[in-house]
Formats: sequence, structure tokens, C-alpha cells
Amino acid sequence: MKIWEVHAMRLDGAIRTTPDGEADVAGLVFSEKGYLLAVRDFRPHELVDMVRRDGEAATIERLLRHYGSEESIAAAGGRQLIANRGGSMAPGLVLRRNDEVSEVAGRV
Repeated sequence: MKIWEVHAMRLDGAIRTTPDGEADVAGLVFSEKGYLLAVRDFRPHELVDMVRRDGEAATIERLLRHYGSEESIAAAGGRQLIANRGGSMAPGLVLRRNDEVSEVAGRV
């Protein structure tokens, strides 16, 4: 069982697993490592509320800004979130940890 599936039990299905095996948080998709990084600073319900209140684009922008800060990068051992094109079943953006994506794949 993925950690977000445990979190989903308390959030009435606002978090679920995508067909690609990634975390769908109220419509915003995270890789497993991206989700684990995000929940270090934000509680699962805060992520759900942020997406529902502000929308996917604004939430992505906020998270990228937060995880791109020097303080956050230092606290996470050089890790940060990036938005990357999804896989075969998730054509939109997926939030991933920067070490999951090669430079060849590109960044958004």
C-alpha cells in the first residue's frame, strides 16, 4: 500500500493512485518521490485544500517556488520539485523530485 493510500482513507478519496501508480491529489499528480517530498512540508489535507482552492496551475507554481527556495533545497539535501510531462496514462504535468528526471527529458 502506498503512503498516499493511507492518507486517502482520512480524506474521503481526495487522494488516489493513478493507473501509472502515481499519487493524484485532487487532480494534481505527483510521483512517489515527489509526494514524499511534498508531505515533508505540507500535510496531505493542506495539499488537497490548496488544489481545490487555488487550482492546479497556482498550486504547481506555489510548490515549485517553495521547493526552489535555497532554504528548502538545503533542508531537503538538494532535492526540489519540478513539473514534468506525465507518462502514457497521465498526459498533463506531474510533480517529480528533481533527481527523478534526466536533463534529456527536459523541464517545464
